[in-house]
Parts: sequence; C-alpha cells; structure tokens
Amino acid sequence: MKRSTGAVFVLFLLTWFGVFPSDRAAGASAPAPGLRPEYRRDVRILTDIVPAPVAQRLVAWLTDVEAWVLSLDVGTQVLKNTDDTADSIFINGNFARLLAAIYRLTGKEVDLHEALKWCDSFFVNQRLAITSETNESGYWVDLSRNPKGNIYFGDGGTAASALAAILNYADPKKRWIYLKALERYARFVVDGCLFDPQGLGRESTASWVIAEGDDKGALGCGFYEGHLSVKPYTIATATTGGGFFAALYRLTEKPEYKDIAAGAVAWLLKIRKPDGEIPYILDGQLSADWPLDTLSYCTEAFIAADTYLKDEELKMTLGTELRPTVEWMLGRQNPDGSWGEMQSADQQRSPRAVTLLAWYYRNVEPDPRIKDAILNYCLFLLDPEKSLAYGIKKLVRTTGFAGLTVAEILQPGSTY
Repeated sequence: MKRSTGAVFVLFLLTWFGVFPSDRAAGASAPAPGLRPEYRRDVRILTDIVPAPVAQRLVAWLTDVEAWVLSLDVGTQVLKNTDDTADSIFINGNFARLLAAIYRLTGKEVDLHEALKWCDSFFVNQRLAITSETNESGYWVDLSRNPKGNIYFGDGGTAASALAAILNYADPKKRWIYLKALERYARFVVDGCLFDPQGLGRESTASWVIAEGDDKGALGCGFYEGHLSVKPYTIATATTGGGFFAALYRLTEKPEYKDIAAGAVAWLLKIRKPDGEIPYILDGQLSADWPLDTLSYCTEAFIAADTYLKDEELKMTLGTELRPTVEWMLGRQNPDGSWGEMQSADQQRSPRAVTLLAWYYRNVEPDPRIKDAILNYCLFLLDPEKSLAYGIKKLVRTTGFAGLTVAEILQPGSTY
C-alpha cells in the first residue's frame, strides 16, 4: 500500500493559534481505570492536499464557523439561534466533536469548555434499560429531551462516537462515568432488551447485532416506525457498529468490541455495489434516495476502524475494496466543487464523505485527481456566496459535517 511521501508540514505561528497545551487529557492526571492515556501531540497543519495559502484561509473559515457554533449553546442539548433542528443528538454531537477538533487546532479553551458541557448533558440524558441477559444497559433517543423519542442507532452511534472522541479531555472522574455510559450503550446494542424500554408494548430482542447468515456483522436500526427493527440498517451498522465500537475498543482494548467493529465494516464492504456505491438499507428495504448520505456515515466506520483497530490486514482490505467507491465519489462531483443537489436532505449529510477521499489519498494512493477534487471542494467552501447557498452557518447538518471534514483535511486525526 502506497503512502504519500511528499507531505509538507506548515507550523503556523503560535500567536495565530494561541497557546496549545501539550497534553490532550485534562491536566497531568493518570487516566481512569480502563482508559488508555492520551499522548503528546504537536499542532501542525498539513499542506499535502491544499497549499499553505488555502490552508490559512480554511483556518479562518473554521474560525468563522466556530463563532457561529458557539452561539448555538451546544452544551445544553437544545440549540439556540437557529431555525433548523434544535435537539438532535447526532447534530449536536457533531458540533461538540467539531469544537474539540478546533481546540486541537487552535488551543482555544472556550471550544473545549463547550464540548465538555455537551458531554455532561449528553451523559445525563442516557436512559437505563435491562438487557435480555438481565444486566443494566443504556440508550439515547434521537431527540434528547423527548421521553418517547426514537431509539435509533444511526443517530445514537454518531453521538456516542462524539463522546468517545472527547472523553479523554474530561477530568478523571468524569472520564470514568462517561466510559460506563458508553459501555452501557454497547450492552444495549449487543444484548438487546428484556422488554420494551419505553413501555410502548413493542417486541424485545436478544441482540441488534446479526451474528450469522448473509448479513453477519450488520446491525438493526433499534426501533423504527413503531416497531422493533432488527433487520440490517446501513447507517446503524456504520455509525454504531463500525464507528462507535472501534472507538470503544480504543478506550478499553476489549477484543469483543474490535470484533463487532470489524464485522460491521466487513458487511458494509460486502454490500458495496460494483460501481462503488454503498446501498442504503433500512428495516429490510432498499432506497436510492441517500447515496451521499450513506457514504458520509460509512466513512465514520471505515476511518475509525483504520484509526483505532490497528489491523494491517483490515487496512489493506479497506484500500482495495474502497477504490471503486473513491471512483464513484470522484465521478459525481459537481462542476462547482460540491456534491449533491443544493440543500437537499442527502447533500446536508454528505460532506463527511470528503474525509474518505482525504484518508484514501494519504493512506492508500496519492492520486492527483483526489487531491484536485478535495481542493475544489475547499475552494467551493471558501467562496462566500457558494458557502451561503450550501447552508454553512444556516443548515446545522451541513455545517457540522463540513466543519469536521475541513478539520480533518487540515490535521488528520483531529476529529477522532
């Protein structure tokens, strides 16, 4: 597998970024039991994909987005100053994750403070349940303040992955309770529920993880349109199965979590179409309405698995199997540098897929077409009129996903 060797590192002046602490974990305290320590890390912006002048403009763009995100009061779980969705756990989780990434880039304490506020409120909103094995477990609903919100592993996985990514910044006591919450969520997914945890009289299940057959490794949705849903759901398999369980393995090094993450990724690659598209399957039904959305969420599984599982065979498999998907993505870029129909529901969830292109360029093959596609997307974001039409600082989904992608282009691993 090829790696790009021509990367040029640009260290921006500390006066631009502010003071950046040398340790990612809060203080110098030892991590709570079961948590791996965070390591020292330099602040550096990569210019292997975008040239230094564009990188500087992207930092300014990210700073502008940062100010808007801070105005939303993300830490309360209910966004202010927006007419868009206010209390979605995946949207707010993305914003918290973005603020943590900006903190890594700039060292601004206000960003870390708000991200940790979100961690507190997200933790508090976990609801308890009893697994099929009569053990305590926990779950989150898609709309955080709604007692009867949907138990939906697509959104739950995105938000839980955000908590896992930020967790090591918290003080040791909070790290410990956050980890316990994440493991309760894992038990809920793996061991199911003894009875309907919301008291709505729906069926129970021994697990949402499919253990055998053609769909081995896939996850069900949770509950969908009023009924138990254990048939494969592409997005839940990606965000909870791949992304979340890979992150949980990093925190605990428990092999069962690695197995679930690897199984989820294997299923996602198995269902990939010959042209590279990954199909959207929900509750046993195939839909053609969400092609970019699907790849955006699958990106979370693929990169988390590569980043956290440290499995060279899996890395090789990802590089080989995702080549058609990269070609599929390159072939669908709009002339203006964007992807998808402007402000469509599919486009609003699509920007994270660009992170897959950056990962592939850096870790598999430095194809100049990939570099050009990413640069054109960045230039699209930097155009004020196009950025506004795209929904930056207006549409909460688009802004969160685009911000995460820009952070990852500037500093690989900053959002993981």
